[in-house]
Amino acid sequence: MATLPQIAVLGAGIFVKTQSIPRLAEISHLFCLKYIWSRSEESSRGAVEIAKQHFPGVECKWGDQGLNDIMQDSSLIGTAVVLAGQVQVDISLKLLKAGKHVIQGEIHWYALTIRASIPEIKTALASYKSVCTNPGQPIWAVAENYRFEPAFVESKKLVAGVGDMMNVQVIIEGSMNSSNPYFSSSWRRNFE
Repeated sequence: MATLPQIAVLGAGIFVKTQSIPRLAEISHLFCLKYIWSRSEESSRGAVEIAKQHFPGVECKWGDQGLNDIMQDSSLIGTAVVLAGQVQVDISLKLLKAGKHVIQGEIHWYALTIRASIPEIKTALASYKSVCTNPGQPIWAVAENYRFEPAFVESKKLVAGVGDMMNVQVIIEGSMNSSNPYFSSSWRRNFE
């Protein structure tokens, strides 16, 4: 029997606990979740407690040493970066440099509008290109990755015969009050 590829999740917040772990559990036959990392031990342990229901061997890692352990673990094929927008790019680039494939969550709106200027985005892309110069090097997949959804794959085939296409963008904004669990996320309160 072939050994399943091993991955790590970097981030242990609300989204990881309520969305990422349940989605990963649905495809748990495809990989082994080896680590969940967070900046704090408490947060990492909380997410691992939830993940152990589906991934009994998952371990927690935290802080700088835990991140170094993940980067140096040659058994890991890739990582999912599910962190606050302020740190996603820097952490992703470190992981890529360490030879890990990276699936990164969306770069939050403020990271693009408030935190990251066009030169900073160009610098991040240039850094990626310098890290990944050869075919077969680590892949950096950012955002929702809809290109793998069956409906989008089929739509791509159908669009070819349609003719000229028009792009329609819909932006929906909703209010958020203090009862929403994301309201008090540290990255919302402490962005600099």
